[in-house]
Amino acid sequence: AWGKVCPQFTPFGVMKGNVNHDNARYGMYLDNQFPRNLDRDEHGFVKSGCPEFTDDGKDNGLIPANVVEDEFDYHNEFVGVYSLGDVSFARFVSLNNGHSFYWKTSKNFADGVSHHFRDGFIANKKEDAYGQLKFYGPSGPFTFRFTNMTFLGGPVGEAALCAGQHCGRGGAGGPCNVQYLLEGVDWTRLMAWSQKIKFGVHATSFGFVQPIFLAADNASLGGYRAMVSQHLNGFADMGCEQQDFQWDSGFACNLPIRRLNFWGNVEQGNLTLTGPGYDVDPNLAYPSYGLNAGLMQYE
Repeated sequence: AWGKVCPQFTPFGVMKGNVNHDNARYGMYLDNQFPRNLDRDEHGFVKSGCPEFTDDGKDNGLIPANVVEDEFDYHNEFVGVYSLGDVSFARFVSLNNGHSFYWKTSKNFADGVSHHFRDGFIANKKEDAYGQLKFYGPSGPFTFRFTNMTFLGGPVGEAALCAGQHCGRGGAGGPCNVQYLLEGVDWTRLMAWSQKIKFGVHATSFGFVQPIFLAADNASLGGYRAMVSQHLNGFADMGCEQQDFQWDSGFACNLPIRRLNFWGNVEQGNLTLTGPGYDVDPNLAYPSYGLNAGLMQYE
């Protein structure tokens, strides 16, 4: 089979109704998987389809995406993946784990319609001595779709939903300006006065400044459609309102804010973005390092 298989890019079969509990490390752990559209012979050996892109330059991620259905994890130290793409979680339930979910890097779905998580519950029962409610989410130049998800209970760790676990560090996502697109997210049953979101967790400096949260409804972000990091203070001049600790002191806006990436294959030095939101004096202290005034460093 040497040279005739590509395990990291082979699609999963049916994954439905699994239960993982009381593991000293991971419950469910999908490791580093990016299923692709493989053409295999009658023996299962790959004839073509392992590369990331097709011959005409299209994303070769699996269409339709794999789906992990009705997964239930409890009393594990960790639940999740390191890097994973073109895999969706439907009706996932995490209860009283050391980390509700742990994920470092991902991508947009090649099928254009799937959601990273939908119709699930992230929960922690305070009467149980084990566990913290904290979802460490991935980063990278993509949109993380989080739909019809409910947070229940506490205590909460750094925040219920943290964008950009380890962003900028080895084996993790980058650039750090991931978009978290929330729809139908219910925070109402979190333990009182718990922090809902966090910009960056265990990340390099970029990870605390660049992620953004977006809402496709009027409830998932407290009535706003976008939130940017507290370190992007120029957005106050755009009519955005700084929030309290529950929203990580971010600036909340009803503006169509989106990420922006410039791609290059050689070092171009620093660029400076000018325009709305960045017309302020640069804050050169950690973690901003001038990002608030539009300084774009090569990553």
